[in-house]
Amino acid sequence: MKKILERLIEHLKPLLPKIRDLVIRYKPKTRKGWIIFGVVLLVVVILLVFAFRFLFMQKGDAKKDSELFQVRAKVAKKDRYTDTYTVMGTIKGAIENDLRFEIDGVLSSYNFPEGAKVLRGQVICSLDPTDSMKKVEYTESKFASERSIYYSASQRLKVYEDLFQMKAISEGKIQEARYETMSAKSKMQAAMSELELAQLSLAKTNLIALADGLLAQIIIKSGEYVTPQDVVAKFISGNTTNFEVDIPEKDVQRLKVDMKVLVNCDAYQNREFEGKLTEIAPTVKERTRTTTVKIEIPNDSGELRSGMFGRGSIIILELNDVYVVPADSVIALSAETTLVPIVKPDPLTKDEGVVELRTVTIAQKVEKSALVSDGINPGDLVIHETQGQLADGVRVKYTLIEEQAATPPAAP
Repeated sequence: MKKILERLIEHLKPLLPKIRDLVIRYKPKTRKGWIIFGVVLLVVVILLVFAFRFLFMQKGDAKKDSELFQVRAKVAKKDRYTDTYTVMGTIKGAIENDLRFEIDGVLSSYNFPEGAKVLRGQVICSLDPTDSMKKVEYTESKFASERSIYYSASQRLKVYEDLFQMKAISEGKIQEARYETMSAKSKMQAAMSELELAQLSLAKTNLIALADGLLAQIIIKSGEYVTPQDVVAKFISGNTTNFEVDIPEKDVQRLKVDMKVLVNCDAYQNREFEGKLTEIAPTVKERTRTTTVKIEIPNDSGELRSGMFGRGSIIILELNDVYVVPADSVIALSAETTLVPIVKPDPLTKDEGVVELRTVTIAQKVEKSALVSDGINPGDLVIHETQGQLADGVRVKYTLIEEQAATPPAAP
């Protein structure tokens, strides 16, 4: 109040001569006039006092407001953070085999259509077996004949040995019988080998699946003559496929084996196939400066076919129940102590509050953000932007940042 009066007197000093002249000029003539004059003068003084007081308070409030700097805060809530790397590539069989027959012949038939699932031991396709079967029949007959000759020679040798014991025949005669038996045995064994080769040749008229897989592609149709150099079909072994992509060399260090990958193809636009990164090539292609990466995808149903175009998202980082705050807001006091500024609202003053530097646990730092796993509570106002120096206990004015769905930028 004293300051208000002092300021009032300072502003009234220039007006005192004028007030004196007015009093002299309009000097009341009666006691009643002096009373009215005094009342008017008192009212004017009171009005001036209140006017100056109001102005003084306004200036004081303005000065107070000017001392509070502005911050922008965001309501903290737990979220799921995912950082992905987008790739494009081609679906290929995990193990692609070129199917060839080991013998010449006419391709008779396929037992499965292209793209069908084949189990281990099943016959995929066959050559015309007529010639091979005839050869087997001939060698069987020849073997049977040679075997009979051998058995006959063996029995004769046994009789000659008994006669030789009784000294009924000469030693030369028994030696001759022994040589005949050995010759017959050799011919029988040769015939047996021919029969085995003929049977093996007959078995080679069938292409048998050595493992579970898919008949990926039929190259030579039924009725055509094939040789061991001709690839008749392509077969994919196993129940998995590979999604192969080329990664720029500058991005390879971001990837690691066993990372989860989500893949979709144009043929199945509303579906996602989950796989994992299994191989990163140790070399870089000189022409494109890229490295080939293989992603294994289960394919029990055989829906993914070799050659399909696919798009994938490699999950670089995936964290649940974390708070995402700007990296610039994090204050690192030491390797063990990290602070994040939070504004505690004043319940008596709208949009004003006090800064608290809260100790938190950082789960991960990614680009321009820090992922906080502990130390922040749901509903806390985390300061994202400030116009002044933050310290514990500093009073600030704050505005809230509207919540927006933010997705981490994916690599091109």
